[in-house]
Amino acid sequence: MKATLLKILAGVTAVLLILILALPSLLHKAGLHPEYTGQKHTISTGKKALVIGTNHGILNAPGETTGDPTGVQISELSHPYYTFLDAGMSVDVGSISGGEIPIDPQTLSRMIISPLDKRYLDDPSLQAKMRNSIPIGDIDFTQYDTVFLAGGWGAAYDLGYSVELGAKISEAYYSEKTIIGGVCHGVLGLIKALDKNGNLLIAGRNMTGVTDKQITELGIT
Repeated sequence: MKATLLKILAGVTAVLLILILALPSLLHKAGLHPEYTGQKHTISTGKKALVIGTNHGILNAPGETTGDPTGVQISELSHPYYTFLDAGMSVDVGSISGGEIPIDPQTLSRMIISPLDKRYLDDPSLQAKMRNSIPIGDIDFTQYDTVFLAGGWGAAYDLGYSVELGAKISEAYYSEKTIIGGVCHGVLGLIKALDKNGNLLIAGRNMTGVTDKQITELGIT
């Protein structure tokens, strides 16, 4: 009887170990970090990209100063950064206040880390850019061919509250040169941008970003 129980336990342990080892691949096949198979374009030389991240590193309620560590969702910065870089663009990294862009530690976990996230871990150049990001006040957005707003929980605390970011987004939008994009909470950086009549630039437009439904399902308040 004891030998049978040990065999069953060993079998269950082996199955669990296999599932744990295979989980990253299973999550990828289920849709996490999907491969892009759409249309691709050749980019002419001399193009510039700007990726904006958050300075906020604590998941806390208003008025609180402590909480779980958070920041940028690393793949939401590493993927656009390396996509632009590998296309031959020069890429700068900025933030609202400048300086460090914290990374949500959960997004570097073995279960969800992507190949481009691992590339970041071996890339002292991008690491330095994220430690010393450029303050948006020192950046002329109109000099960039694309401005991309990275997401993560931290972005909910600063990108959407920055009047300065809104003004710079507006200026870049009307430059007719700059393509503006974002992902997840990053698109909150668009909500203070205004059109030439002082109305919200996003009014009446369909937006792609994190949804209220997702926030509710994740239990984040």
